Amino acid sequence: MKKKLTILTEADTQALLKGVWGRWGERDRHILSFLLHTGLKIQEFVDLKVEDMYTGNRVRKTLIIGGNKEKPERRVPLDRVARESAAMILEFNRRHGFKLENDEPFIVSRQRNKKDGSYHITPRQVQRIVKSLREDAKMGTKTTPQTLRHTFAKTMLDNGMDLQEVQKLLGHRSIKTTRDLYGI
Repeated sequence: MKKKLTILTEADTQALLKGVWGRWGERDRHILSFLLHTGLKIQEFVDLKVEDMYTGNRVRKTLIIGGNKEKPERRVPLDRVARESAAMILEFNRRHGFKLENDEPFIVSRQRNKKDGSYHITPRQVQRIVKSLREDAKMGTKTTPQTLRHTFAKTMLDNGMDLQEVQKLLGHRSIKTTRDLYGI
């Protein structure tokens, strides 16, 4: 039996985006918004560098997620909301003293990473951000970065996007995976 996916309603999404906690709440809302408008996997998101998002003059219109031997690279178009969120995150980084050099992380952590001394945010930290915003919004629905990915995909399908296009955006190897997940 297929496990039922958690998909956020528009009301849930708006409640999450209104949540604020801590002095980094502004950035956290933009992280959430960016994830809702790109459908990235959590590891893809935390691995982003400034050069992936920023040309030096403006935020890129397309994000290229690097491929490997098993999966080809894929292009994820950034809509207006995703670009605005990216610009706000970059500005937030600049205001907090982080350099916008190409090899610097796009999303920075509040503290240094114990493993490598960088300010790269970890997947667990992103999960905590989403959980905190969910708790602040007093939502009963379990919400994770994967929930945001499913919500993105369902929104694209509901807005008339072809199943194969959604498959490409999500990076699924098989159309069957996308069809099975979203019941098409």
